[in-house]
Amino acid sequence: MQEKFEEFYNYYQKDINMYYNELKANMKKYIIQSILISLLLSCVFVISTYTLISYNLNIFKLDILLCIAFTVVMLGTAFVRLKNDRIKKNEKIILDIIKYISKDSSAVYYKDKMINQKHIEEMELFNLHNLKYGGENYISAKYNNNNMNFADMDIYYYKDKIDEKTLYDKNGREYIQKITRKVKKTVFSGCYISATLNKKISDHIYLIPNNLEDLFINGKLNDYITYSGNLIELENLDFSKKYKVYSENEIQARYILTLNLMEKINNIDKIFDNKKYIVFKEGRRFAICIENFKIEDIRKATLPFSYNSKNKKENLKYIFENIFNLFEIYNILDLGNDVYIK
Repeated sequence: MQEKFEEFYNYYQKDINMYYNELKANMKKYIIQSILISLLLSCVFVISTYTLISYNLNIFKLDILLCIAFTVVMLGTAFVRLKNDRIKKNEKIILDIIKYISKDSSAVYYKDKMINQKHIEEMELFNLHNLKYGGENYISAKYNNNNMNFADMDIYYYKDKIDEKTLYDKNGREYIQKITRKVKKTVFSGCYISATLNKKISDHIYLIPNNLEDLFINGKLNDYITYSGNLIELENLDFSKKYKVYSENEIQARYILTLNLMEKINNIDKIFDNKKYIVFKEGRRFAICIENFKIEDIRKATLPFSYNSKNKKENLKYIFENIFNLFEIYNILDLGNDVYIK
């Protein structure tokens, strides 16, 4: 990965220079605007107090303090605007990195868009009849002649919670007032990745985390996670500790989940050490849901203000590495193109 990043860093120097030239120009513009607005407000205030109030030393001191306050507030506003500009520019940086890694100049990234709910339902992983779905940071690109989609995803539901409050009536008698409120319960929050495959399979294969005890607190597992088929015991002990495998077609599941592929899936932990759900869908698609990892965190990992900052390269490397790792998921889970299962 380091070599790939160094190649990108050298390739991207012109864009980095443009980024900082725009940032410098905006900083100058926002500071000038802030000073002018604070001066204008200060003048209005001074003229008003001078006209309406008997002017004395105390009023003069108050005017000075308010002028300083106006300036501080407006400069603070300028830096907030600059921060938002940097986050917005990060969206372009992310898209440029996606295009560079995937070699797809038509790749897209939409901050406020989520993967279509119908597509999530087709993967038959989360039970959206009982749950709600939200998301953002949609990315789509072609990679190795296959389509890949990424997006942040939240799966949740609302549960009634009853709060009890002790009150007293006008005669001093105690009574309990019950108040029902909705409490949001999150089933999954993280990143959703799906891709087409070079191999067609005939039945779903589900890899469900082997530690979902927390979901049994408020309901049955099938209230949240949908899967079909029988539990299949596989030979890789480390793999079986992490995942339970379900499929209607045990022969196919064993054929797909070779010792080599199970070891590669185990190695995903070296990239994303989080709880993961994986589905090989009937047809030519897989999906993986990585908990507690979000593209939004990458979007907010902005480059520093100064071009000469030693963190400039490190921050860009952080963004590049995370995007690179998302695409690396494909290289791990791709089933190859040498076998066709009817």
